[in-house]
Amino acid sequence: MHHILHAIRDALDGFLFRLQQHVALRVAIGIFVIILMSNLVALVDLFLRPEIPYFDTQHIVVGLVTGSVTTVLFGMLSIYVASMKRAMREIKTLEGLLPICSRCNKIRTPDNRWDVLEKFIQERTEATFTHSLCPECARALYPEMYAGDKPGERG
Repeated sequence: MHHILHAIRDALDGFLFRLQQHVALRVAIGIFVIILMSNLVALVDLFLRPEIPYFDTQHIVVGLVTGSVTTVLFGMLSIYVASMKRAMREIKTLEGLLPICSRCNKIRTPDNRWDVLEKFIQERTEATFTHSLCPECARALYPEMYAGDKPGERG
């Protein structure tokens, strides 16, 4: 049973991936769903209450309202999906192992250059850097400013 569910999930994932690639197919499915939702009440009544005509005024009104709501929801869904795709394209991430020099902290790039950490990250992400000094480095560079302080007093 587990294998069957796994196979169904894989088939559905494959279908959804292919569906993302074909705009015309997505539009056709959307139109089909809108038409189906617009006619749903009439179709149910056709089988459960055959005495009511298919093109009854109530069916037409309910179908127009249902179709309109479905169209609006599909439109909102399309806008949301487009914004998610745009956001996914804009996201830049660093993944995997980064070879970094133990002494100078330069990072080896895929083309075997050694770049400064800041440059490497700025080229591959949206991050920007500001520079400051940690307390230990400030004491080492400016000992006269910290002559009377105990370590950890300023920070």
